[in-house]
Amino acid sequence: MSEQSSLFIKVKISKENLNSFLSSRPVASILNSNWLEWWDSRLMYSKTELKNIPSFNSESNKQILEDLLVDKYSICKQEYNQDQGVWYFMSLQYSENYTEILPMLSWIKDLANYTDENDIGDAFIYDFLWGEGTVMAYIHIQNKQASLNRFDK
Repeated sequence: MSEQSSLFIKVKISKENLNSFLSSRPVASILNSNWLEWWDSRLMYSKTELKNIPSFNSESNKQILEDLLVDKYSICKQEYNQDQGVWYFMSLQYSENYTEILPMLSWIKDLANYTDENDIGDAFIYDFLWGEGTVMAYIHIQNKQASLNRFDK
């Protein structure tokens, strides 16, 4: 893959819980079987062993979001639908590199901790603009947990 892939997040979450997530500091995910199974399923050049999951180095999750939103190259937008209690985030040109997306996947997994038991959501990174249909990562959020899932074309 040589072009930037798009990032889309849609999650049911209360405004209060979203604000709590945004005001907290980024947390690194713990390497577990879910991460390893997903990593093993990915095809990439010069693949290395996954030994840890990096997190963003920022004072808050809100700062990460704000940095993305002002990045003119990424073309990002967010919206909170008050009536449905759903938060949407998209970045048209997020990343082309598996290693670079690991902190974002960790960020999304942490977001799931702030949802309520009945909240669900999905996030994925794929080549929306370039049409190959390659999904780099798909995360499903349910029961306050986020799991990386295989998604083969």
